[in-house]
Amino acid sequence: MIHFNPDTYQVAYAGERVSFLPKEFALFRFLYEHAGRSFTREALLDAVWPMEAPTDRTVDDHIYRVRRKLAGWSHLVRVETVRGQGYKLVRRAPESNVNPLSFDEQFAVDVKRLFSRYHSLGMGAAMQLLSENRELLSLPGDPYNDAYLRFIRGDFEWLLTADGVSLWQKLTYAVYIHSIIQPEPAATLPYIEKLLAQDNANALAWRYDLQLSLVLLYTEVGKPDLAREGLETIRQEIEGLDSPSFTALFLLKETYLAIWTGKLEAADAKLRECDELLLRHPIKRERGAYLVAMAMLLYRRSSIPAARLALDEGLETLRHTEFLPHLLFSLSTLLRFLAIHQCDETYRLAYQRQWDQLAVRYRFEELLPQTEQLLKKHL
Repeated sequence: MIHFNPDTYQVAYAGERVSFLPKEFALFRFLYEHAGRSFTREALLDAVWPMEAPTDRTVDDHIYRVRRKLAGWSHLVRVETVRGQGYKLVRRAPESNVNPLSFDEQFAVDVKRLFSRYHSLGMGAAMQLLSENRELLSLPGDPYNDAYLRFIRGDFEWLLTADGVSLWQKLTYAVYIHSIIQPEPAATLPYIEKLLAQDNANALAWRYDLQLSLVLLYTEVGKPDLAREGLETIRQEIEGLDSPSFTALFLLKETYLAIWTGKLEAADAKLRECDELLLRHPIKRERGAYLVAMAMLLYRRSSIPAARLALDEGLETLRHTEFLPHLLFSLSTLLRFLAIHQCDETYRLAYQRQWDQLAVRYRFEELLPQTEQLLKKHL
């Protein structure tokens, strides 16, 4: 599996990396994610240069450069010219040798535990590194983890359309994607409520994530009583999990509720508790979210310079974890907070520009109707 890093504009496979310019990267990624389909130059211009007005020659020049950079990977991918139409990318399955660990059940269990441990510590980069080097390390495949890795690196369209992803997984990912990119929190509420109401064994794996997401949405739409009720419903269960990650997320949801309802002393107490937890269990992903919550509290206390420092550090920490949904989630929550409380228009505009850039890169405008169509049809 080829891994795309949108922050460095590099792609990686089996330990090898190829660097692209931004538009070369976007072009290759688009073709790769739609492998086997032919695209006219006009279609590629719309997909890769939506806000610009380049010419057909621009596409040809970029295709030429992409082909040159991928010359060493001709055994994996090839960009073909389709006469009279345009271009398409063809994937080739790498030659596989017999894996001596293929039938080692304990090894498969150990690898799954390793992925789970990296996830619990918020080490998205390590998870990606293992995935990139799966063939080299003879790691067994795991469809569930493979789908999740797609999620954390932003392959959202693939998750919504791939044949190898179960309907329940698609609905779960669609709900999270919708909650991130939908500007109105109330629009996602009924979908999460319906998903939680389904009698499905798979729901147990995502139950706490979904309920915590529901708590935040209730908070943002002005239903604090339902948010408190949601927290109390799972408080003892979260404590029973003995999971620093879930405990931190629970504390942060309590913090958000206290901030949004003006109980700043209670919010401060919850943040101190979360800070102490993260000092004992240094999970960078949750540390980033903690700093964003701290920034919100500082904004409510009119400590603008301190809030900006916490905010910049928090979002930069989240970027480095390579958990894209968590970065998007914190950024969208922050922007709604700043829009409502109107406490720092300069920073709101600056981070709105960053959000707009991410929206173009990950094609939010196309993803939103895709998620809504899927959710309306099956929930």
